[in-house]
Amino acid sequence: MDAQIQNFVDNVVVRAKDLTGGTVTEVRNATKDVAGKVKGAKGTVHEIGQRGLKLNEIAFRYMEKLIKLQLKFVEGSFDEGAKRLSTAANAPSFRKLVKDQVTLLPMTRDRIARNAKETIGLVKETRDGVVSLFQPAAAKPKRAKKATASKAVAKKAVRKAPAKKAAVRKASAKKSVAKKPAVKKAVAAKAA
Repeated sequence: MDAQIQNFVDNVVVRAKDLTGGTVTEVRNATKDVAGKVKGAKGTVHEIGQRGLKLNEIAFRYMEKLIKLQLKFVEGSFDEGAKRLSTAANAPSFRKLVKDQVTLLPMTRDRIARNAKETIGLVKETRDGVVSLFQPAAAKPKRAKKATASKAVAKKAVRKAPAKKAAVRKASAKKSVAKKPAVKKAVAAKAA
């Protein structure tokens, strides 16, 4: 009986070695494949990291410019407010006060328009920087060509618009001339 047990144990050990040997080989091969893929992804991870750093740089540069721009706007508002108060304090009459304040309105309007224009310019500059990070270099000229083509179409539409207006004016003039005699006859008939 001892020989039978030993034989059984030997068979189990041989089968276990066969099973684990195949499994270990499969796991080893799968691990090598995964290692290759991880190594290949290193370039992608590096590129994503570089783009993230550039995006961070753009965001900080934008915020710095935005804060400086807002500071400039606030300082301009203070300067203008001081000028308005000084003008109001020196006005000899209520009429002169109102006139002087109205005179200062174009200055206020121009300052606000300049501020808005500068802010929009900053936003566009930032947008272009962010887009350039994620847009392939080859796609940029195509976009510019489309914009040029759409400008040409817009110019043609603008040129054609006055011609259409002139045609409409001629047609309405003909209608009004045609209606005049009939209106006169109707008025004359009512009067009689």
